[in-house]
Amino acid sequence: MQVDADCVGQISYDYDEFCKDYGHPAGRMFTFEVTHRAVTYVYADVIGLVQGDEIIFSLDASDLVQTRKGH
Repeated sequence: MQVDADCVGQISYDYDEFCKDYGHPAGRMFTFEVTHRAVTYVYADVIGLVQGDEIIFSLDASDLVQTRKGH
């Protein structure tokens, strides 16, 4: 898989587990909160790509809607 230069990171899930826990991702957007070094980054309206037995979500800078610092 080729990753864009604007890609901050990726999250991947096992396809069957994801569908069991969250339903099929087709036509749906998701929000992710990623915490790194006491800062939480919120990515909204992220669309997953089904590739083989995985669903891959690319977190792009354009999807970043908020950051929060821990206390």
